[in-house]
Amino acid sequence: MERILSLLLLTIVAASVAASAAPYQNEGARVPNKDLAGAPAGTTPAPKIDERGDEWGLVTLSGNTRPEANPANDRGAVPDSFQLEHMMLQLRRTPEQERALEQLIDQLHNPKSPHFRHWLSAQEFGLKYGLAAEKLDLITDWLKAQGFAVDVVYPNHMVIDFSGNAGLVRRAFHTRLHYLEVDGQRHYANMSDPRIPATLAPMVAGIVSLHDFRAYPQFARSKHAGPDFTTTGGSYVVAPADLATIYNFNQLFAAGVTGVGQTVVVVESSDVAHPPDFDTFRSVFGLSGYSGASFSTIHPAPPSGTNNCSDPGTNSDEGEAALDVEMVTSAAPSAAVVLASCANTATTYGILTATQNLITVPRRRLSSA
Repeated sequence: MERILSLLLLTIVAASVAASAAPYQNEGARVPNKDLAGAPAGTTPAPKIDERGDEWGLVTLSGNTRPEANPANDRGAVPDSFQLEHMMLQLRRTPEQERALEQLIDQLHNPKSPHFRHWLSAQEFGLKYGLAAEKLDLITDWLKAQGFAVDVVYPNHMVIDFSGNAGLVRRAFHTRLHYLEVDGQRHYANMSDPRIPATLAPMVAGIVSLHDFRAYPQFARSKHAGPDFTTTGGSYVVAPADLATIYNFNQLFAAGVTGVGQTVVVVESSDVAHPPDFDTFRSVFGLSGYSGASFSTIHPAPPSGTNNCSDPGTNSDEGEAALDVEMVTSAAPSAAVVLASCANTATTYGILTATQNLITVPRRRLSSA
């Protein structure tokens, strides 16, 4: 499990690196304090926020608008009362921290380094590579002053979960949410990049999402699938034995490398409809002889604050979830498989919530769920 959580952590680290490297555009505003922007966490006192609210005191968070948010797709503004629960504010580390983190990532993957695979906990990561506590307080105090509820401040010090409505977003971030029609489907999104006080700009990369556009699964269910079926036109059905042959797993299995004592977490946007199918699949395809395997489902809560992870139940992504579980037990037939899922909110993809919570929750809570 430690390996799995470590991989998840590195995934979010990479996302944070990309976000923190994103430029912000200063629209004629005063240049932010260079000492604040470049100083290591904890070495510069947090400044006071300029709340004048005019164009000279605001900085644009560039790259935070969907390309679909254009006049051709615009179908009018959403009401101010439109609820936006569990938005995520992506924070920005200092350039010095950024360079140190990139060096650490290289060392974590270098077998000759004394730091090879010495993974950090979320708390350790936050103290070294996240925002300092006084800067977090400055941001959360500002959010609360705008009327938002601060639900979770993650221990990696790089993400804040907060809730409000479209009216609060309009007034605080100076952007409006509109309904859109894209490919015959109704959506909503912000029509321009958010703007925030210049004092906060060096510490904030942007809002993870202010829209309801989701990723789509690669899985497509056949309309003609049955218990025994063949395909034509160059398509092939891959069974566990095929997977083992293609990826040369058989030599590992023969050597006893089957995932014994390991836990693999698959992060999904749907539960599986019939969990006992896990055992049926293993029995039909000859995997039952490998002991130690199990299957469970969790909805990981954050380590503190308001729970932002509810059960999504089963939905149109169920086929993808079931396929992922089956392929994992095919590749690691003795491993415990855990499906982690969270429901989407108005603006945040449930897979992002589940992943963020997994990498910050203590390992014992995941294994006992």
